[in-house]
Amino acid sequence: MEPYQIALVVAFVLAVAELLTGAFVLLGLSVGALAVAATQWWSGTFVLNRDLLVFALCSLSAFVIFRKVFRKPEDQQASTEDVNRY
Repeated sequence: MEPYQIALVVAFVLAVAELLTGAFVLLGLSVGALAVAATQWWSGTFVLNRDLLVFALCSLSAFVIFRKVFRKPEDQQASTEDVNRY
């Protein structure tokens, strides 16, 4: 099995696990694994440092983007009370 095929399987497993949890954490990791698979397929090689960097950057950016897109209004609450009052 080629390295990019293993990364594709990992991305698919993470996406299915995300469907079961619904927390939008594993979806970002799935996007990162998919980016690693695309990088490995394009270059034709497995380089650990490059793949870890691609995974980390793509997962983090996907997590931030998904957090902004799928945010619920009740996640952010503005408090009118002063914390130092008590």
